[in-house]
Amino acid sequence: MDFTLDEAQQAVADLADQIMGDRLDMERLLAIEEALDRPSGSRGAWFDADLWASLATAGLVGIALGEDVGGGGLDAVALAVLLRAQGNHVAPLPLLPHGVASLAVDQFGNDRQRQRLLPGCADGSHILTVAVQEYLDDRIREPGARVVDGSLHGTKIVVEAADLAGHAVVTATGDDGPGLFLVDLSSGGIDIGRTEGRSTRLEPVWQLDFDGTPAEPLGGADAAPVDWLVDHLLMAICATQLGVTERALRLTAEYTSEREQFGRPLATFQAVTQRLADQFVNVGGIRLATLSAAWRLAQGLDAREDLLIAKWWASERATEVAHATQHCHGGMGVAKDYPLHRYTLWNKHLTTSLGAGTQSLRALGSLLAEA
Repeated sequence: MDFTLDEAQQAVADLADQIMGDRLDMERLLAIEEALDRPSGSRGAWFDADLWASLATAGLVGIALGEDVGGGGLDAVALAVLLRAQGNHVAPLPLLPHGVASLAVDQFGNDRQRQRLLPGCADGSHILTVAVQEYLDDRIREPGARVVDGSLHGTKIVVEAADLAGHAVVTATGDDGPGLFLVDLSSGGIDIGRTEGRSTRLEPVWQLDFDGTPAEPLGGADAAPVDWLVDHLLMAICATQLGVTERALRLTAEYTSEREQFGRPLATFQAVTQRLADQFVNVGGIRLATLSAAWRLAQGLDAREDLLIAKWWASERATEVAHATQHCHGGMGVAKDYPLHRYTLWNKHLTTSLGAGTQSLRALGSLLAEA
């Protein structure tokens, strides 16, 4: 299997890296973080609107959507490449929930739903999010929220970008079993503002309480759309983590090559070299497993096994990368005006998203037992 990016995918990678690199610097990140602590609250604060607009203008926000709705017509690999670039620059943007949710509408929505929402999703004027997690329940493919007579009842937690999004793709169980439902977040019967938290990367996350909220079915009356959504979320998390760990390791290699101790660079000490060599292998494992899963999703193949393996690498081995890069930086690694600590915070957020390493192994074991 050849994991070399094709010409279009490489163009996405280069353009995303250029735009994020040009428009996002330490000063901008510090300003966004300071805005989160203002008394006015954090609604819309964890969001670089100018960077979002630049990515949308370049056609990257809707890169995987159909061309008939203004998208780039590419696939899951292109979305993975875009999210990898986001992880490289720790860009505070809802690219992951928006990208996966809009792709779900493109995949399962009827023509009316697609034409109503996706042109705005492609040009960045309309943001979508996803709501899949429930309190004290990791069975995300078997949602406890219910839809009765077109009305949604239940609670979803750790919802990203709920303060920015116009609609959410929500997993719930209807009369015919688990399915996807499209919810207008401005509808009645929904409480968004009461409960807000912060993830480890300082991003606001929300609890959404639904009480008779109007919900449109998205896709057929079977579990396939739910599985599709969860699979793409797992891939997107791993792709973002790939970017995070790649850049953290690169920063550490540069730092240890320049920082001297006992009259010579840290990188010349065998213990440092060996430890970072281990992390090079770990990052390579995340890259291989993630790109394999993304390719299988793009080809319409069963990617569940690859995704669980990738998520294990992007949790367990990514944690090792975080520990090693912090350790090799010493006190510099936690300085707010030095970039590494942000990569560590993002690493932790992604490590635990939709299950950390142990949960991924349990799910993989169950999958292999069923086979």
